[in-house]
Amino acid sequence: MPRHAEPDRPDATRLLAEYVAGLRYDHLPAEAVAAARTALIDWVAVATVGSRTTRQGAAAAALAQEEAARPEALLFHDGSLTSASWAAFANGAASHAIELDDIHLPSIVHGGVAMVGAAVAMAQRLKASGKRLIEALVAGFDVQYRIGEAIAASHYQMFHSTGTVGTFGAAAACAKLLNLTVEQTQWALGNAGSQAAGLWQYLKLGDDTKLLHPGKSCMNGVIAARLAAHGFTGSVDIIEGERGFVATMSKQVDWNRITDRLGAYFKVTENGYKIHACCRHGHVTIDQTLRLAEEHDLDADTVRHVTAKLPTNSVLTIDDPDPPSSYKAKFSAQFMVANAIRYRRVGLDAFTTERLADPVIRSLMNRVTLAEEKAFNEGFPDKWTAEVIVETTDGRRLSARADMPLGEWNNPLPPARIEAKARELLGLVIPQQAANDLVARLKRLEMVADASTMLPELAAMATRNLAAE
Repeated sequence: MPRHAEPDRPDATRLLAEYVAGLRYDHLPAEAVAAARTALIDWVAVATVGSRTTRQGAAAAALAQEEAARPEALLFHDGSLTSASWAAFANGAASHAIELDDIHLPSIVHGGVAMVGAAVAMAQRLKASGKRLIEALVAGFDVQYRIGEAIAASHYQMFHSTGTVGTFGAAAACAKLLNLTVEQTQWALGNAGSQAAGLWQYLKLGDDTKLLHPGKSCMNGVIAARLAAHGFTGSVDIIEGERGFVATMSKQVDWNRITDRLGAYFKVTENGYKIHACCRHGHVTIDQTLRLAEEHDLDADTVRHVTAKLPTNSVLTIDDPDPPSSYKAKFSAQFMVANAIRYRRVGLDAFTTERLADPVIRSLMNRVTLAEEKAFNEGFPDKWTAEVIVETTDGRRLSARADMPLGEWNNPLPPARIEAKARELLGLVIPQQAANDLVARLKRLEMVADASTMLPELAAMATRNLAAE
């Protein structure tokens, strides 16, 4: 049994269900509404590119298409229609494929990929308004991040929280859109919790399994909420129960992280966004390497050795001096650092077979060492401290350190930069004017009357693709 931060366990499942059922758009502060819009814009962009440009996204869409399900929600891969559950699966999985999705570091959950695909698909199925979708997004982010924060310190050692905790967020978002009662929302959370899964073994070789975690999180959230609407009961104490989620999947818990200011403070405002196309564990290291490279004009010829000091969990996740594939390179700090020095960026174009085979990159990777800094564990995961030390060929010793990567709530990117990122990504797969129009529409999400008409530029992709082929 886990160690509890408080003597008594709260009725966490019911408290969260009451919050979700009672949430109203008109009571949300402007910053929460704006944060939900930003999260949606970022997710639509990464999901569309992941769907259109990766073999994993294509495979997820192909499976959904083979099901020939009721046409009610968009497959971003080609603009065709499938059921809400299959759209949630395919789009959710694809949105994690390019490693540019959002993340909330205190809970270690990629919130958008775990939940937004479910909310969008359900909103399209129900023809819900933009305001109703905003309610769902705020509820989903809150539920998953609060549960995730409560158990992150130990849960994340064995479980990929995006798949486990994210399932609760997806179910909460769909429950909100379906106008479920408090009891029905508890059932939805109960059945979501029993489906929650996500094991780390995929990391050994960089298997595609990682994308199943958000795909199934989204899909299972849709199923759990729809079953509850039909009277299918679920464990009403799934989170706090003696054989429930926390007891079986965590060694310690801080219940206050779930209940603190619930309904008055909205976690979507803490969402973090990526500008480097790889695992978030490496982003502080990349930021500080770029800083040193730019300040001291470093290149492959002037760098003798680089040491990156990281928390234990980060070392376990991204210490890979010889990644076997360009996808696995997204979890190699050595590859990230080498690209930051040689190219001054670690974007989508970095993760190719050609770049991985580049002899200059390979040479630089051989000069990068990761070091476990146990002192950095004390603040993790509220802090993701990294220190980069560069020894130059002329004898200098340069260092830079930070606690959080660029893009986090306490080290934020301006919303305009996140929107620019979305326009740039969308412009890779649809005409640039269409990309601009789509982002502009999502910025006015509360004005949308019917979510099924919210993404016309993506729906039109089916016709364009056929013409191109």
